[in-house]
Amino acid sequence: MKPRNVAESITDLTKNFFAAFIVGTLVFTIISDGVSNLFWDMLQDRLKSEDGGLSYNWLRFAIVLSLIVLLLSINYFTNFAQWAQKHIPFFRPPLQTNVERLTTPYPGLVVAMSPKDDSPAETVIRFHWNEGQAEHLQHCWIICTNKSLPYATQMVQRFTEEGITQGVKFHYGSYRLPNINDLAEPPTLLVSDDKIDDPNYVQMLVNGIYVDAALKELDSSEVIADYTGATKGMTAGILLACTEPDRPLQYISQLNRDIMAIRVSYKLSQA
Repeated sequence: MKPRNVAESITDLTKNFFAAFIVGTLVFTIISDGVSNLFWDMLQDRLKSEDGGLSYNWLRFAIVLSLIVLLLSINYFTNFAQWAQKHIPFFRPPLQTNVERLTTPYPGLVVAMSPKDDSPAETVIRFHWNEGQAEHLQHCWIICTNKSLPYATQMVQRFTEEGITQGVKFHYGSYRLPNINDLAEPPTLLVSDDKIDDPNYVQMLVNGIYVDAALKELDSSEVIADYTGATKGMTAGILLACTEPDRPLQYISQLNRDIMAIRVSYKLSQA
């Protein structure tokens, strides 16, 4: 068994309940209690050997309180965690991406419209609509170009005829997003021809979508972004905007047409 799998077995109950319970609950508890008792017993013996020293109980209280204050101060008033992750390999999170077949619909969806009738956007929208069941799509942001906008309009019209728009709000075309970058004009979901291959602009656009989702009381983890029908530049922008672990991604597999969820476990930051 690989070391990483052993770690998962003792920290994740869903991987191996028996191993997680025995090692995580019993063994670690015995070790921590043993170290703790050893420290306090040595401290108590040291105090007994000295005359006129502080009360053992008061000293124990002072040490515990000091440790709590120290840990809280490091966590909330310093950048120690970021420094440790940057300079100490042991503290660095694993850079890995988990890919699995998506089975649960999301209430929020970001899609890129292709300039054709059978756009992948319609496939993923219908998946998350989930036939209007208890868990289904509520808000959908459709990123369009001048070429794909007519196809998006026709697609939403079909959804209207089927009654889907009664339960889902579709935002596309001239829909204005929060102006988080102080542009001359608030950005819309219609990407102009000169911005199609600009990943930085698309990244800004997707970031604006997540701000808009928050205004609609949707958490970032409740909004999934699909990049199947996007151009290469738009795909890069969507990926850059969703490097945060709480922004899930998806795409349609070319092998079996399944919708695959990507769970990114790292975050990009400037050097």
